[in-house]
Amino acid sequence: MSKKSDALEMALEATGKLAKNIPTDIPEWLIQLGVRPGARIVNVTRIGNKDKNNKTDILMELENSEAIKISAKLSSAHYFGNWYGHIRFLEEFGEEAFNKLTTDITSWANTWTQTAIAPFVGVSICFGKRSGRTAKEFLDIFNYEDIVKIVAGVGNGENVANCLYISSTHPQNIEDLITNLRPINEEVIEDISKNFKIAYRPINPLTEESNRGKNIYTKFKPYHKLNSLTKVSNPNELFKLGEFVEVEPNRINHNHVLNNLEESFNIYIPRKQKKKN
Repeated sequence: MSKKSDALEMALEATGKLAKNIPTDIPEWLIQLGVRPGARIVNVTRIGNKDKNNKTDILMELENSEAIKISAKLSSAHYFGNWYGHIRFLEEFGEEAFNKLTTDITSWANTWTQTAIAPFVGVSICFGKRSGRTAKEFLDIFNYEDIVKIVAGVGNGENVANCLYISSTHPQNIEDLITNLRPINEEVIEDISKNFKIAYRPINPLTEESNRGKNIYTKFKPYHKLNSLTKVSNPNELFKLGEFVEVEPNRINHNHVLNNLEESFNIYIPRKQKKKN
């Protein structure tokens, strides 16, 4: 999370904690959610940073009322769904969408190798605003309901948001906070999802360390085993040795592929090492 995103969430939490009640004059869509006008604020908590699967960033619990569960986004936010692993992907979108994605991303990776300036052995994904050749049209793979899942979550628990606060401006008071909340409906989702993309993320093992642990949706597979252990760091040399193939949803990551290349195919690709304290 960026410092600005963190500051926004802290401001929302602080604003809620300073107030005793929500306003009596609230939007009709909040009332339809079961939020009681003028309800006493029982507790306000940041929960988005407690679990990566939480879509609710700020949980505002109210007396004799449905809670207000806020998904907070900066106006300039580029990502709505951070790194998606296989388990989370299957839970939210299902196996059919996974198969469609691994087929498409494999085709993309084999095309990307033709002009790539850095080596990579897998491709991970994020969701959000993206441009250029690493951006895939979201609706080529998914649908409107899937965008709602990414923005708000799935189900009815505390971790599933029921409204949005999209602004780079911090609320001045509880009235300001409530006024600037937006419903999660087709009109709002259509507005915030303009240019919504799947971001294809090939990871360079020479320069990235922590991101190598992210699940991948395609993997590099050599044509055959080399006669002896060979160091390969040039992308042109690497991609002559094999091609990208589809994967199963078995939580495979970049490090797994790198290990297998070295142990089973005698291809050693250097990796950035974690800095020692």
